[in-house]
Amino acid sequence: MSTNRGAADRGASTFTQLKRRDQLVDCAIGAVAELGFPRTSVAEVARRAGVSKGVVTYHFAAKDDLISAVIAHVLGSMTEYVQPRLLAAEPLTFPEKFIAAYIGTWVEYFRTHAREVIALVRIYNSFRDEAGHPNPAFDVRADEVTAVEHVLTHGQAKGLLGAFSARVMAASLKAVLDDLLTQFAADPDLDIEAYGTELAALFERAARPDPGADPAIAPGQAPPI
Repeated sequence: MSTNRGAADRGASTFTQLKRRDQLVDCAIGAVAELGFPRTSVAEVARRAGVSKGVVTYHFAAKDDLISAVIAHVLGSMTEYVQPRLLAAEPLTFPEKFIAAYIGTWVEYFRTHAREVIALVRIYNSFRDEAGHPNPAFDVRADEVTAVEHVLTHGQAKGLLGAFSARVMAASLKAVLDDLLTQFAADPDLDIEAYGTELAALFERAARPDPGADPAIAPGQAPPI
């Protein structure tokens, strides 16, 4: 009986510790979003959480560790939100509708998670290692560009999208969304939904098949003689 009780106590303790870590990460997000990265200190996070600095350093040895946890949390939130919505749009079945779904989903995430994305932008702009590089967690951007390129290439092969560099289009889509995120962080009153609608219309026009193009011929292929 004592062994089982000990395991239950450890489980409760672990749960309590995880809840405390989550609370501290949330307080750090709020501090960075409101005060900026330089003014977000361990003491400020402790004040917001209603605990001592020692409680913060028990869970996160230094500010850098806490900020790394914030980055991981927000990037994980992005994946949890965006990925299932894009899969629900069936991009390989309807690649011609993917651009609007892609932009719209990201814009909606920005709108509904404003505090998180503002904090992430401010961290990205200020948080560097000794070599001046951003946190390696941000490298997921390259994977996303590759995934978008794959959908666009598939749409071209089916004759549902026009002739263009899928790589350039994918990188451009990500770049304009990154820029929108930066603008939104600087001006939270920005009408990002209207902005996203304009972006979707612009990129959809650029991706349409050329008038009169044979949908049976994939971009880059020569027509049969």
